[in-house]
Amino acid sequence: MLNEQRTGPQTRVDGSVDIARADKTGASVVTGAHGQYAEASIRKNLFFSYCAARATSVPATSQIGNIIWNPPGSGVNLSMLLWTAQIQVTSATTLGITIGYSAQATTPGTTASDAAGSCYLDASSPTSGKAKASAIATLTTAPTPVMNLFHTTAAIATTGVDQMHGDFEGLFTIPPGYAVALSAITAAVAAVGMTSTLTWEEIPV
Repeated sequence: MLNEQRTGPQTRVDGSVDIARADKTGASVVTGAHGQYAEASIRKNLFFSYCAARATSVPATSQIGNIIWNPPGSGVNLSMLLWTAQIQVTSATTLGITIGYSAQATTPGTTASDAAGSCYLDASSPTSGKAKASAIATLTTAPTPVMNLFHTTAAIATTGVDQMHGDFEGLFTIPPGYAVALSAITAAVAAVGMTSTLTWEEIPV
């Protein structure tokens, strides 16, 4: 029985039955053809929350900062991915920024948001997705920190820190009925002091 392969790129649709790919020497080819997040983004499963110039609070029920809520019954888990943050105003006693979570069975109160939506940047981007992003929210319980993201020194100066960034790579999962938020460690960031982005993939439960 022949082990059939086809040389060169192939164009397929969802549900098609494909054969293995070979290069011009007949060797089997297995490769990541696109960027790490391309497939999920093209399928409109990746989302972002952009929080601009906010006085990010320490963990509190009156939370200020980048906050994402996964409503009960959403049918999806939030798999946390890339994050970025910068502090642009003197915040000498902040010490650093952490990410934390809390149970949130009801819609957060007193919400305000900056920008959020699908990473597939078309007209429907701002209204798509199950999770709800906020820059200000009243939560049932204060977030519990689970990881420090970066440190800021006492001599931060007016220029703040360089932009920090990282990738959770799906390490943290936010199930329905829970919220996740960025918070200051010891004292709130100064007014209009921090800008940040959180990204996540919505995966069916």
